[in-house]
Amino acid sequence: MISEINAAIKQNDFQRIKVLVEAVIEEHTNTFSFDAFHADNTFKQLWESMFLCLTVESYRCIHKQCLTCIRLLSRDKTHLKDIVIEKHINILLHCANLVDNTLCIVITTENTDIIVEGLKCLCNIVYNCDTAQEVCCSNKTVDCIVLRLRTYFEQNIPYVIKYFDIKLLFLLTAFNKDIRLKITEELHGLTYLTEVLDNILRGTVEDSSKNNSSSLQEENVLLSCEILKTLFNLTVIPSSESTVEDDYSIWIRLISILRDLLVTSNFVIPLFQDNIICNVINLLTNAPPTCLDQLLVKSHWCEFDALKVIVNFLDNQLSNTENPSYEHISPALMVLLKGSRCIAKFRCEVRQQILPPLKDVINRPEQGKTLRNKLCRLLTTPNVSLRDLVAELLFVLCKENVGRMIKYTGFGNAAGLFANRGLLCKTSNPDYSSDSEDSDTEEYLTYKDQINPVLGCYEPPKPNPFECMSVEQQEHEVMQLVSKMDKLTREGVIQPCKIGDDGRPKPIEHVLQLQEELMNHFTNIKNKDGPDDDSD
Repeated sequence: MISEINAAIKQNDFQRIKVLVEAVIEEHTNTFSFDAFHADNTFKQLWESMFLCLTVESYRCIHKQCLTCIRLLSRDKTHLKDIVIEKHINILLHCANLVDNTLCIVITTENTDIIVEGLKCLCNIVYNCDTAQEVCCSNKTVDCIVLRLRTYFEQNIPYVIKYFDIKLLFLLTAFNKDIRLKITEELHGLTYLTEVLDNILRGTVEDSSKNNSSSLQEENVLLSCEILKTLFNLTVIPSSESTVEDDYSIWIRLISILRDLLVTSNFVIPLFQDNIICNVINLLTNAPPTCLDQLLVKSHWCEFDALKVIVNFLDNQLSNTENPSYEHISPALMVLLKGSRCIAKFRCEVRQQILPPLKDVINRPEQGKTLRNKLCRLLTTPNVSLRDLVAELLFVLCKENVGRMIKYTGFGNAAGLFANRGLLCKTSNPDYSSDSEDSDTEEYLTYKDQINPVLGCYEPPKPNPFECMSVEQQEHEVMQLVSKMDKLTREGVIQPCKIGDDGRPKPIEHVLQLQEELMNHFTNIKNKDGPDDDSD
């Protein structure tokens, strides 16, 4: 095949070249590994032949086929680093209209396909080859992309070009820190990407109000998601030269758009709702906490609450018990935690949705279908980072009050948090506002004195196991228990502890030391469980 292509090139028979290249494309449309081509050097020869055709202007009618062939070959990164050179990247940039002298070329239906194929090739090669990343970092690639995106809506550039422009920008910003700094500090990329996102949002709302087809909505969502991912890359590390005031103003503007994206996600077909919400939340994890109050502002697009969209998204993700998506759950928890810790009104809004006044005191905190129940189940998950994040959020929503945390989660579920933070002997955090009103429900007050603080729920009275025993029998049972615990301790199976002065577990020398500690500790727990409070 390759010998026939080379012969056709020597004879300038571009029609024959087209037939042969299309045959390669058809055969390898779904191929991602070209092992057979590597064995006899066919891969490199075919690669060089395709780029040779791209340099011949008279072969322009087959440039699309050549680019498609390069795109298929670039899926296989086995020897890509050895054969990709700067000249190849420059040829592809020229095909994609991403060099200075091509930006002025009007994009038409005739050249759109070539531009798109060129962008796809660049995306593949940048993803699979370090050489391509270095070349694009040293030349004007990102300058040209940013310059073109500034004209997206003025020149009515086709969606597919916009999509792969941003896809390429996302890949470059993901792999190269210098490019991130250049885009944010020299090219003002954050501002321009934010404006593109705003224009897409306005178009989405207008189209939805006119009941247009879902395909247009799909394009808006997919493009928005690529922009959001790129913005995440650009903001994951704050710019070193920007001032606090600059960052604040950019984020206020951006979060107001993200808020509108969240509330208008209800207009998007369900298949793409989670996609847009997930990417918005990921970007919000990079936001300064003080800017998150913008999520509380009512959108002028509709009546939906942006914060409730995030909470509902978290609830839905936790409902998938068979295959929970932790990479989606953790960012949502992080946003809620950052806002709740920094902004009193934010904390109050989140608490009303996650920890409303307690009514169900019959079932354990981890039993049930409410968001509180689902989060309490995660307090004992083996995923340590997720467990700690959930514990921190619930503790902040309880104003870091130990007694209130026990009330909503049970001491057993929260013990790990208390131990890690040295809170086993403390009650509340003075940094929060004081309790001002009693919000305990009738259900809670009815069973309050019969609630087991370890379980976090009502526990029916149980018969006293020592009731029918003599004093001698009781002493015998106690000593049997002490003997068994002592044996387990000496064998290293368990390590009994008491609560130290720092509020953390402290190993004891003998199990007899536990008796006094246990009695004092659980007496304190019952006394700490004061009235709840909704004020912030």
